[in-house]
Amino acid sequence: MGRLQGIFGVILILGVAYLFSNNKKKINYRLVLSGIGLQVIIALLVFKVPPVAWFFQKLGHGMQKIEHFAREGASFVYGGIVTTQPDGTVGNYIGGGFVFAFNVTATIILVCALVAIFYHFGIMQRVVAVIARAMNFIMRVSGAEALSNVASAFVGQVEAQVMIRPYLQGMTKSELLASMSGSLACIAGGILVVYANMGAAAGLDLAPKLITASLMAAPGALVIAKIVFPETEESQTLGKVKLEVKSNYTNVIDAVSHGASDGFKIAMNVIAMLIGFIAVIAVLDSVLTWVGHLFNPNFNLTLNWVFGKFFYPVAWAMGVPQGDVSSVATLLGQKLSINEFVAFQHLTDKSVPVISEKGLLIVSIAICGFANFSSVGMQIGGIGELAPGRRTDLAKLGLKALLCGTLASYLSATIAGILI
Repeated sequence: MGRLQGIFGVILILGVAYLFSNNKKKINYRLVLSGIGLQVIIALLVFKVPPVAWFFQKLGHGMQKIEHFAREGASFVYGGIVTTQPDGTVGNYIGGGFVFAFNVTATIILVCALVAIFYHFGIMQRVVAVIARAMNFIMRVSGAEALSNVASAFVGQVEAQVMIRPYLQGMTKSELLASMSGSLACIAGGILVVYANMGAAAGLDLAPKLITASLMAAPGALVIAKIVFPETEESQTLGKVKLEVKSNYTNVIDAVSHGASDGFKIAMNVIAMLIGFIAVIAVLDSVLTWVGHLFNPNFNLTLNWVFGKFFYPVAWAMGVPQGDVSSVATLLGQKLSINEFVAFQHLTDKSVPVISEKGLLIVSIAICGFANFSSVGMQIGGIGELAPGRRTDLAKLGLKALLCGTLASYLSATIAGILI
């Protein structure tokens, strides 16, 4: 029954994309089928082929170690702070206590520093280029949108556009939407590591699921974007993938310093968003509860209740087991309307509990992406700085990109749910 639900979910997701298409006659069905096929192959390799599954498990364990390495740096800075230790006693932060702001900040800073080092030596660019060439060959998309979507699986949503900066001004609107959609559907490496470690702290093995989600999101975003906005113009990079490998850093020390600085800015932005959004949610919940009590003193109306009802059909169609549908619906609503950090926090601290392994797999992939309203504003501002002449196009495509990024994540999650 779950697989039938999932098949219905795939049809529903593609149907919604088709409904919003601006030129249904120009949809490239070869691209759509090859993209979905690529998603299926990625999921099959990860979940059904033991050597590949073993590799991803090891990669996930390696990601968990990054948090321990980051703690070495954080311990020097926060070593005198008293925290609750894992065994419940009170002791020095160095002894293993967890403080969300400290641990998350340190992890993001370390990952950004490592990415900067890889970028300086050209490793990041070459990895992205190789994968992009493969996706370009299979799906027959343009080089620019292939590079952008693959890069989004490794770096942030604006940083991915930096890699295709020379092409931004001349990209078609369809390419621009595909690029924006990929950045919203994927998740940056630093944030992915944070979510994996949040799951590990709660006894949840999320790392393989999250890596798979980010890899599946790249072709998935292209599939949805090319249904919503089919290509009708001539691309400057059709059939070719060329990436500038030159480093902007003077040396390794310069790379580490810039990477750490960028990581700190991202971490502070995450902390500020969490404080602001969670506080606003508390205000809204208070108002909603008051409204609910006007009609029934026992009715505690909250934002989670609203999300649970509104996204219930979506969660069911994705193949989520019946006992988890309401919780998954709530998390889907939190991710889209607020941000994915809040959704992952509630998933890992089990304030919104997901019991079944299948439900956990589906929701982990579905909320693993930047597709929310605040990210759209960040993209328009960030990409607009790189290509000022495209700011109007970016603003017009913003909500379409949000739809495409969201549907792409849902498509990946649904396919993964069908295959397990």
